[in-house]
Amino acid sequence: MTNAYQLIWFRQDLRIHDHAALWHASQQGPSLGLVILSPEQWKQHTDAPIKISFYLRQLRTLQKELAALHIPLVIQVIPYWKEIANFISDFSKKYNIEKVYANIEIGVNELKRDKTVQDYLNRHGKELFLFHDRTIFPLRSIRNQSQQPYQVFSAFKKACYTKLDTSGLPQCYPVPNKQNEVPLDFLQGKNIDLDEIEKLFCSSLSKEQQDLWPVGEQYALEQLDQFIEESVCHYKVER
Repeated sequence: MTNAYQLIWFRQDLRIHDHAALWHASQQGPSLGLVILSPEQWKQHTDAPIKISFYLRQLRTLQKELAALHIPLVIQVIPYWKEIANFISDFSKKYNIEKVYANIEIGVNELKRDKTVQDYLNRHGKELFLFHDRTIFPLRSIRNQSQQPYQVFSAFKKACYTKLDTSGLPQCYPVPNKQNEVPLDFLQGKNIDLDEIEKLFCSSLSKEQQDLWPVGEQYALEQLDQFIEESVCHYKVER
């Protein structure tokens, strides 16, 4: 295997539309996707079975969508987040990964995890590129004149509007073009069995319970449109 690859590390962002990390990776060359499932971390965070079910069902959808773009998706189980840095570092060396791309997650444990991965990769001559895509403005970028967080909402709102006037809304990224097929021989046997994970964590859920939480980007966009039309547009009246 001589080709160099870009690695897209999907976390809670299992989609292909307006995905900053996916788009930027695809512009740099042939790409692979990576999803890491961390069952012991789920337990530490007391993640509910329905949350895990929702994630795994959406993961299957993502797998199909990426396959249509000829982007292979590697799915691995790493029990704890503290073990991820070593895995990604080894994976990057073994499979000739040039750069790793991901969207920023702003939780305390998530930031710590990503800093550890970044340090590991840097020590081995690799880079982790992180993109803001969950908030209109980058984390901690709205500050008062003393560079402290605002404590009064009206002042915070005014600062946000001022920044929007100067910088505009964040860019929305299209679905990347289909890439050339990646030879899969070197990835054979890399994926875990999602059925086994579902049996382990979601066996207590009925189909009716899972149907209450449909997956798919189209459904999510429909819910967003409904929220904007029914709630946001009438906020002044109904708040």
